[in-house]
Amino acid sequence: MIGTHTMQGPVSEVKLTGLKVLLIFVGFFGVIMAVNFVMAYYAIHTFSGMQTEKPYESGLAYNRAIADAKAQVSRGWTVEEHVERQADGLVGVSAVIKDASSTPLDDLTVLARLRSPIDSKLDHTLTLIGGLNGQYRGTVDAAAGQWDIEIVAEQKSVAAFKSINRVIIH
Repeated sequence: MIGTHTMQGPVSEVKLTGLKVLLIFVGFFGVIMAVNFVMAYYAIHTFSGMQTEKPYESGLAYNRAIADAKAQVSRGWTVEEHVERQADGLVGVSAVIKDASSTPLDDLTVLARLRSPIDSKLDHTLTLIGGLNGQYRGTVDAAAGQWDIEIVAEQKSVAAFKSINRVIIH
């Protein structure tokens, strides 16, 4: 025989028996079940499900905030606030506050808070000084950018008006 040769090597015979298939099947699902049990254990034992530290107190505070907002609306006050950079570089904050009959309110304590939406360390709080005709003014040294301005007007040490608005200071 010219040009013909055969290759013969060791032939291994691995037989796939029913017992081996059963062990592979049980092993595969056993690993999946073990991983699921471990993950479920850690999910249950590491997360309490609490969204706030004191949910009852937070709920009461929320109810008070709703009651305060209804009382504020019933007063019918109007507040015109204005924020702008002045020539000296400071930021001027002013508010004109009037009651439901458009009468200026001059006997209030008015606080303004410039709150940075990015970093609370940049926040500024100032007391607005009352003038005539319900006008309250103050200045603060604040950087340019977006700010949340919170105006709180107190009458006889009770917060009678509160508003929060986004402003851009140039």
